[in-house]
Amino acid sequence: MHDFMSYCLRQYFKTTGWNDDNQYSNLCSASRAILDFITPRGFTFEISKIQSPMFNSSYSMNASPTLNGSISYLFTSRPLVIEPSFRLNFVEMIDRFHLDPFARANRVDNTKGDIKNEEIKPINDYLLYGRLFIPTGRLEAIYTKRFSPWMQCVITGVSEPRMKEASHCTGELQYDAGKWCTEASYSTDGELFGLKGLYNLSNYSPEGNTEHVDAFTNKKDGTTNGIKKSVVEKNTFDESSNSDDDDMVEALKGEWSIGAELYYGIRDKNGGVSAGIRYRTVPQFSAQSPLTVTYIFNPFMGHMSAAFAAQVSEDLALCPRYEFNIYSYESDLTIGAEWWQREDIDDVDIASHESPNLKGDIQGVVKATVSTEKGITLLWEGRYGRTLFGLGLVANLKSGFSPIRSVGLQFQYFS
Repeated sequence: MHDFMSYCLRQYFKTTGWNDDNQYSNLCSASRAILDFITPRGFTFEISKIQSPMFNSSYSMNASPTLNGSISYLFTSRPLVIEPSFRLNFVEMIDRFHLDPFARANRVDNTKGDIKNEEIKPINDYLLYGRLFIPTGRLEAIYTKRFSPWMQCVITGVSEPRMKEASHCTGELQYDAGKWCTEASYSTDGELFGLKGLYNLSNYSPEGNTEHVDAFTNKKDGTTNGIKKSVVEKNTFDESSNSDDDDMVEALKGEWSIGAELYYGIRDKNGGVSAGIRYRTVPQFSAQSPLTVTYIFNPFMGHMSAAFAAQVSEDLALCPRYEFNIYSYESDLTIGAEWWQREDIDDVDIASHESPNLKGDIQGVVKATVSTEKGITLLWEGRYGRTLFGLGLVANLKSGFSPIRSVGLQFQYFS
């Protein structure tokens, strides 16, 4: 689960129209959401205050095993719509499997030089964030600045009073033209320079499609006797094609993306390169179940990774990932699942002539992974009263001494 400040940062990018899913850094975001989730450690309680639409503060306390905490503040140049913890859409707080390949369709397409849905205007939005850890004195900071609809910079810094060598600052310049996206970065940690790029090969045309359908369930909200419900208008999991040709056409309605990364450290005088490819379906144009396939290869390190994530039902997503090193022959197979929990709907309009498939709002999610190297990881996140909670467990059955590595419970409240 995202903490409050991470949620505010994501809302800032969403409000300013920045699509971080179109970056090479997030090429494997779908599989990472299912397999690489972070579980809480010890007991953590976080209370946050929405001071104003542009200013927020957060205070956290953690006992793992010693008592420590943090104080953080965030300011944005543009007002953000942040709902209290007991009223916000629970899905927005979760790092989840999702496909949204046309988040760039309603933005300015710089590769064609035309304008989509709005006039090009100068953008001067910025965000400031700082977090102080107590009692260690560790300080984290983020500054991001938008220069245009296509370009922004992100500067992050870490100051460690107890470990001066661990203090560093990283700057990144991102340019997103929609069809392609590039990232140039520099870090004082090792004087590391980096360059990343991603190019999208689409065989569909989003022009003319003005209705955005949710990639999960293709639903829209409705009401019955004043009760909010979700009516499934098109079930992508039950729909069947009329012929084999139709199945072939539907399967081709997807998006291919290719990308690469180059980096070089001046201090260590070494570098590296990686390349990746991704295919994902387009549920808005296809009756096929949402899925994404990724492959990453680093020739210098000899590491390769292949993942396949798919939404097998409205509330269940599965993902296997296989990693292999061609130099050491070490390998790891990880299998994960993500299951959504919905609230029960008891009131149904019996007098209605139609019998829609009613689904309650999402109130929780259960994630589980099994790895040949890392063992078992379990996470349950949900809502309890006015707070959000996360309960996590990490275990390694290979360890005969203590198979339980960590157990954690986290609560969040903001208003």
